[in-house]
Amino acid sequence: MDRRQLTNYVNFAALISYILGRVLNMGILIWIGLGIMTLSSIWTIIHWKQNDKMSNYISVAFLVLVGLSLFGL
Repeated sequence: MDRRQLTNYVNFAALISYILGRVLNMGILIWIGLGIMTLSSIWTIIHWKQNDKMSNYISVAFLVLVGLSLFGL
């Protein structure tokens, strides 16, 4: 499996976990989703030139989502 596809699948799994946590009001799912999003986004940003533009923009958007969630917005 290509490393870029793996990153996209991890981001998708984190987003699903986060959304399910919000809908079901389960804090642990929210925190798991935010943690996975943060780690995968930081990894994607560190390897910025090796990834395609869409993955980079998605990782920046996920970091913004994490920041907004941490501040309660």
